[in-house]
Amino acid sequence: MTSSQQIKAKKEFEVADTFAKKANDAVHTANSAFKEYTTEKDRLDNWKSIMSTAPVVLFTVIFFIVSFGEYMVSKEIYREFNDRFPWAIVFFIAGVFVSEFLVYKMFKQKRNWKRYEMDRDSNNDNLTDDEKEASIKKVTNNYFIFGLILGLLLISTIGFLSYKRVQEELAAGMRESGFGVMDIMPVLLYIIEIISGSFILYLLKQIGLSREVTNLYEKYNNNILTTNTLTGKAVKKYQDAEKLNYDPFNLTISDNIHTVFHRHKTVTLDNKEEYIKEVTKLNDFFNINLIDKEGKPLSRDVAVITNYKFTAKGSTDVSGKLTLQIEGTYSGDSVKQIFIRESSNALEYETVNGDYDLDKEKVHTVIIG
Repeated sequence: MTSSQQIKAKKEFEVADTFAKKANDAVHTANSAFKEYTTEKDRLDNWKSIMSTAPVVLFTVIFFIVSFGEYMVSKEIYREFNDRFPWAIVFFIAGVFVSEFLVYKMFKQKRNWKRYEMDRDSNNDNLTDDEKEASIKKVTNNYFIFGLILGLLLISTIGFLSYKRVQEELAAGMRESGFGVMDIMPVLLYIIEIISGSFILYLLKQIGLSREVTNLYEKYNNNILTTNTLTGKAVKKYQDAEKLNYDPFNLTISDNIHTVFHRHKTVTLDNKEEYIKEVTKLNDFFNINLIDKEGKPLSRDVAVITNYKFTAKGSTDVSGKLTLQIEGTYSGDSVKQIFIRESSNALEYETVNGDYDLDKEKVHTVIIG
């Protein structure tokens, strides 16, 4: 083997290892994303199940229709109050929060949703069911009282602004009749807006969670595709290095290479969950009985490479036997190549190709010479 071949082979192995490391990093990212995706997807499904009997869609549709109507009949009131400040937006946002404070009292589904979120929080693990229910009841009552006070304040403000507008129009001779049904419309619409806005904040949270679930799945899927591409590149570069007649007795192969070869040979993208699954490692053994054509034992220097590119080396004893431990391999691995030389100082070696099971009890007899 020429020195230039050794150098080139070493470079190819290094490139293969770089690709393998990136592939395995992508697998870890995909695995982490999948675990988070599974958790958040389950959370989203539970949210939808809990809220399935609540009039979420109906109330939301009514909310936006009424909000538009309320704005159309109230915009002049807000403008007269202060045309330089977006009071319509302020009252709109404030109404949404009032709705959130009142909804826990109005709908049991929202209380059940709150309980589900409490159960998910590990900080509440020390609480009993009764304590959790008491906490939800306390929050519900406090929210309701606060929401009621804030809601009445907002409704009274709109009513006052509407009344003030009527008085100003009467003083200016713009109208003859006093406060009437149309003047009370902003108040009535705002009350309906508060009630129908009960699920707006929940919907915003659900939309946010849905986007997170989608993003996590895309992250998981994209990293699997990246892993597959990098795995293919790592395998090819390793095979390119093998063609350069590298020295098998002085070969160090990283765990990254072992992992990508196991993935390449045992799983496909048809089963993505299996593709990223962490595989259990084990220690196995390869027993060899080395003899010549006449059946005489041979004392030789031996190196082996397995299907998943694990390596081991040693020397047979006077009876021609050697047991090699393959540490950290995977189930189903086997020795694919056996390299044999007369001594550790010998430059020439013989290669035996095959498929030899790893088994602590099984001895493989190999005849050379």
